[in-house]
Amino acid sequence: MGIRVRRFITDRYAYTTDPSYVFELVGFGLIVATASWPIFVVVSAMAGAPK
Repeated sequence: MGIRVRRFITDRYAYTTDPSYVFELVGFGLIVATASWPIFVVVSAMAGAPK
């Protein structure tokens, strides 16, 4: 069953004539947002901290 699922996913991407990059773009956006979120949290905390 696992081989069938993997083959279905890989064949679907391998044999498409007009690939859609929406899923890759959304995945990349999630990775960038997850990586940059702590930076914004630290910057906002430092901006509100007294000197």
